[in-house]
Formats: sequence, C-alpha cells, structure tokens
Amino acid sequence: MASLVVAGASASVQISAHWWPDHEETAALLAQAAEELEVAQGDLVVAIGGVKVHGVTLTARADGGEETELAQSASSGAPPYTALLTARVEPAQVPLVQEALSGSPGKLFVRFDATLETERVRRELDVGQALSAAPSAERHTFALSAQAEPPESVPTPPEAVLPLRLTAPVGELPVRRLDLSGTDEAGTAWTVTVTAADTAPARLPAGQSLRLTVHGDDGSSYERTGTPDTSGWTVDDHTLGVVTVTCEAPGRDEGTTVAVEAWYQPAGDGLPDHRSFTLTAPAWSVSWRVASGRDDLDGELVVDVSETGGSGGTVPKHTVRFTTPHVRI
Repeated sequence: MASLVVAGASASVQISAHWWPDHEETAALLAQAAEELEVAQGDLVVAIGGVKVHGVTLTARADGGEETELAQSASSGAPPYTALLTARVEPAQVPLVQEALSGSPGKLFVRFDATLETERVRRELDVGQALSAAPSAERHTFALSAQAEPPESVPTPPEAVLPLRLTAPVGELPVRRLDLSGTDEAGTAWTVTVTAADTAPARLPAGQSLRLTVHGDDGSSYERTGTPDTSGWTVDDHTLGVVTVTCEAPGRDEGTTVAVEAWYQPAGDGLPDHRSFTLTAPAWSVSWRVASGRDDLDGELVVDVSETGGSGGTVPKHTVRFTTPHVRI
C-alpha cells in the first residue's frame, strides 16, 4: 500500500512493502529449476531459505539520476519481511512521488539490504512499476487544508544516518557481544546489539559520538567511545580497545614442542583472558587478541612455559611476565 498526504506546504509519504515472491515469480523459478534438474515441477518442494534483512530504505530518483534517501526502516524479521516506511517529502519532490504513486516507473524505489545464506544481496522494488499492476485501492493521494499529523503508530525515522563499517571480529574471544548506542540528531537515544558480524546493521544514526560496550565471555564489560570519520562509523580493534598479542619461541630444535599457558590481567577495565597454545616448527609463533579497553596492552601477561625436546627430554616449567604485547620466550 502507498499513500501521499499533502497539507499546504507539508507532505508525507507512507509505503508498505515486503520481500516475497509472488505467484508468477515462484512459478517461473520452479519451471527453471525443473528444467535444469530435469525433473517434473511437482517433484520440487519450495522452502524458505536463510534470509536476514538488515534494513529497508525508500529512495527517490530524479530525472537526472540523482538519488535521495527518504526513509529507513527495519523489516518484520520474518517472512514476508514486511516494512513500513514513512517520510516527509520536500515540496520539490511532491510531483515525483505523485507520479510514482500513479504508476510511473523509475521514480521511487524500496531497497531491501539482506544476507541470503552467506551472500550479501540487495533487492530493489520499483514502487511505480509495482503499483501500475496493483488495484487502485492500494494507491492514495490526499490534499488537506490543514497540516496532517503523522500516524502515532509509525515511528519517525532518524533524520540522518551514516554507514557502519565493522571490521573487528565479534561473537568470538575476547568480544562475545557488542552494544552500540548513541543519540540521533533529534535527541532520541538508540541502542543496537551485535553478536556477530552479519548481525550488524549497514547504517547507524548520525551523531557526534558512538558509545561502544564490549562484553566478554564471563559477563564482564567495559565502555569505549568512538567518533565518525569521513566514511561514517568505523568499528575496528583499535576502536574497541582490543590488542593483538604475539608469542614467539625461536631458536629451538625442529622436534621440540613448547607448551604455553598465558594469563592476561588488565590494569583497568579490560577483560581478563586465559589461553593455552602449543608452539612447534617451523612457525614457532602464535597470536591472539586481548581486550585491554585501552590503545595498548595496559596490563600484564603471565606466561607459563613447558618445553619437551625431540628426544623426549624436558625443560622445567618456568614463568615469565610481560607488559608489552610482544612475547619472546
């Protein structure tokens, strides 16, 4: 369903869309699959795949090809992944929206940003093209003498958003969960929880700063603050206060095995860490990440070293301590 409400110099558009194949699309896919697999269509079973919709946007495209994002929304999270988008329309864009709602293609688009199984995909719906084949009851344009109030049941989307680029691994040690929170330009507080890279949204509300709450495996946590750069919000290990530790044990005979147990104790609010490794030829090194909550190690590494030679001889266990992320034993 689509509607445009015009009240004097003010206007708003509301679009309801979903990501789901219609009967014709399903029939065409079945026919293609049956031909490729050389089976009868009746022998095929259609099932829902692994789809995760990260966000839905409503975009207007001018005659010159310039695009303007009007609204952003989440989907329902389950098939048919319905989204309701509401946006204020500038006076200059009202004719464009009216043309789209009258069935003119190439003017207004709804885009679904999603992950299908493991592949990031985008599905684009041309609003005018879709409405040209829809019953007229699904298209509405209202002109009011007084300014219309937006429906209370539909939240107003953020005025501005910035791209989010998450490069730090989340969902594995040492960062089991990440909470991103802030305040948008309208002063509304928001929070997004990330449990893995594919659960992160493509965009976050624009603001002066971003609060990052890093959660460890044992329930402990600490907070960091980030600021946007020219490309938007960037969340990497440095932003999270995560440091890579490298342990090296050079100079051993080829048949030697070095067993390492390492404990990290942060000086501040970081997350304690315990790891066990075995170092062998030819690499003689291992690396892992610790959450110090700072730009450097800001704590102490306590390392127990046990060594067994190729002939079976052993070196007594000994303990060494380091305050830098570069361990050489």
